[in-house]
Amino acid sequence: MTHSQRIFISLRFALLYALVTLPIFALWEVAHAPLYTLWVKRGAEAGVVAALHCTLGDALIAFVCALAGLRFAALVPCLQRRRWATVLIIAFGLLTTVAIELISTQWLGRWAYRDLMPVDPIFGIGLSPLAQWLVVQAISLHWLRQRLQQALAEIIVQ
Repeated sequence: MTHSQRIFISLRFALLYALVTLPIFALWEVAHAPLYTLWVKRGAEAGVVAALHCTLGDALIAFVCALAGLRFAALVPCLQRRRWATVLIIAFGLLTTVAIELISTQWLGRWAYRDLMPVDPIFGIGLSPLAQWLVVQAISLHWLRQRLQQALAEIIVQ
């Protein structure tokens, strides 16, 4: 199998993964919206627009994390199992979430949490976004476990 074929298989899986996560992310974004100040300060319409924007952003992040996790697992011999690919994808998603939440809430002030949001005592990051990236990814990867195994088997360089 050529390198470009391996890349295509990785891209195809990452796209499928992002599409599977999309509706789950949408539900989560709407469900935890009251934990952010936007709904109180600017109203429901702004909240819906923000939820849509965040859902699409989440799907894009999921795509990139799946692609990175799958490619990394395929290139490192000790990680060439579905379990390790899953761990990498989830870890990349969590690390991205931590970075975005830190930058957006504490440095740029792009959004803020209400008092209702439980936060991590060390970094001050909302626990709902962290839980979101654990739960949504775990559900999606579990649902796609056979396709992940197949994609990984096809892209491993022998």
